[in-house]
Amino acid sequence: MSSSPPSSERFSPDDALPPVEPPSAGFILQLFIVPGVIVVVVVMIWLMFNWLAHKGNDRDAFVRDLQRNNEARWQAAVNLANALNAERGSQKPELAADHQLAEKLADILDKEIDAGSLDERPITLRIYLSRALGQFQVADGLPTLIKAAGTQRDEVESDVRRAAIEGIALLADNLPPGDKAFADNEQLSEVLFAAAKDADPRTRSTAAVALGVIGGEKYLDRLRGMLVDSNADVRFNAALRLAQHGDAAAVPVLDEMLDPSEQAGIETEKQEDMRPRKRVVISGNALRAVQQLAEKNPAADLGTLPATIEKLRDSTSATDVRMEATTTLRQLQDRGAQPSK
Repeated sequence: MSSSPPSSERFSPDDALPPVEPPSAGFILQLFIVPGVIVVVVVMIWLMFNWLAHKGNDRDAFVRDLQRNNEARWQAAVNLANALNAERGSQKPELAADHQLAEKLADILDKEIDAGSLDERPITLRIYLSRALGQFQVADGLPTLIKAAGTQRDEVESDVRRAAIEGIALLADNLPPGDKAFADNEQLSEVLFAAAKDADPRTRSTAAVALGVIGGEKYLDRLRGMLVDSNADVRFNAALRLAQHGDAAAVPVLDEMLDPSEQAGIETEKQEDMRPRKRVVISGNALRAVQQLAEKNPAADLGTLPATIEKLRDSTSATDVRMEATTTLRQLQDRGAQPSK
């Protein structure tokens, strides 16, 4: 049995540490150079993606791709529409404020309309070009949008018409109110009024949005006539847009939209599993429209709207709708429209 070493021979804490040696070249490489290389690589990757992003938003590249007669043209139109949408709200847009780009895209769309192809790809291209022109903050594409909105030689072109009407509404929203391109534009009013009485309720509904966004007495007067449309979506859109202008003519239809027992708007949704969601959308939109109406026109007679909103609040299972209804009732109470008990 071995005996313990004398205390003078025992290891001290310092004896347990490895000897201090100068750092090796490999250690310095791992500590400084390798992380530096990683940083450089990351910066280079970032610069590459930044370059690609700017290259992808190049005006001439978009036009060049769209002018090529191949199957990928519509994808270029999709990319352009997305790039323009990304600039929405920007104080200094590069693409959306470019007059030449708008003119060139309008020229491409104009030629596609004249070509009149009813194949899927050309139709898709026209749809995305129409939406892209609506994203601009300059009105150079408006005449071609009007042409697209008024051209339907076959049922498949109805989607192009609606996309063009949507483009017109977007463009009107992007430009200053009363812009000269829209003021007293007889071709525009002729096309929109025709769409507002189209046999397809989807086209009438889209036209209602455009009429409300553009505004002006003759367009609002046409919207008032759409409040009695046989299709719920059409009259709902008309009411929402009139309410945004403070027009009390919207009150009866808003009351219909907020009625918990209302079914007409729900039944227009063909997918039954989506009907509860549509109920929430209709209610939410109507509540915000009531708020806008009350704010724009404090003297408006809201009729039974407060009582209907109270009924909706107490019966809905949708938290968002209940909260919005509570907010709306509070606003109406503040303006002196007390809900009935």
